[in-house]
Amino acid sequence: MSGPFTKAYAIEHGVTASALRSAPWRSVFRGVWVHESLADTRELRLAAARLAIPETAVVWRTTAAWLYGVDVRRADDLNVDVSYPPGRRRRAQPGLVVTEQLLSRSDIIEVRGIRMTTPIRTAFDCLRLLRGAERLVVADALTHLGLVSVDELRAYFAASHRRRNVRIGERLLDLVEPRVESPMETRMRWELIRSGLPVPVAQLEVRDRAEAFVARVDFAYPELKVAVEFDGSWHWKQRRDDDRRRHRLRELGWVVLVFSADDVYGSPLQMAEAVRRACERARRTA
Repeated sequence: MSGPFTKAYAIEHGVTASALRSAPWRSVFRGVWVHESLADTRELRLAAARLAIPETAVVWRTTAAWLYGVDVRRADDLNVDVSYPPGRRRRAQPGLVVTEQLLSRSDIIEVRGIRMTTPIRTAFDCLRLLRGAERLVVADALTHLGLVSVDELRAYFAASHRRRNVRIGERLLDLVEPRVESPMETRMRWELIRSGLPVPVAQLEVRDRAEAFVARVDFAYPELKVAVEFDGSWHWKQRRDDDRRRHRLRELGWVVLVFSADDVYGSPLQMAEAVRRACERARRTA
């Protein structure tokens, strides 16, 4: 069997109920099994969830975001987020995170047989219900992909004031930035803002005195000529191209600060302080 299956399917294909309790079969969710040789992935968990949940259930929040191409979770987080209509909630189980949400028909879309929240509803739920930078990661990415606009989000929030945590999400709308190009850039930007620094300009194009294009930087304080970049390079050629680009910026008098995922996750306060000091030095010498 090449994917998840139910007990009825197993019996139909000659596998007894008692045989399912031992190798080579592995239970994914209650009533759903796979062959033990199959890797435990998000794709497999989602396929198994489709067999374990009723038709009234809807995939939502970070699982819906992932299906739209917005991956905000740790690599080892394989949970499937599922929403049920009020009063129809099923018991949670390992790997299947369930909740009750009132969704209108316009909040739900079906893609490849999967009922899931629309992009605007997904961004709305993540902005008001997730924590920290992850709230903005989803909104930034969905607006960057053009699946929803900030104006559409504002209108949706304005019409949804009775929902839980709406005010929390609404206060973040001014920080949603469609020009941000990766989740780690959003997380870095969030830490800078959270530290009290001004909101930086995203994806700024820098030109020389002849107006020739020099580089595009992740974030910038243009009046101070301070650039802040996230280094996600993993390929040698990309890293060399980044080095050349940053060298040209420095030749034009720019201060270029480069940070990694270790900085964003492990020492965000020190990262923000380094940016603050660079801005203060630039202001004094301007």
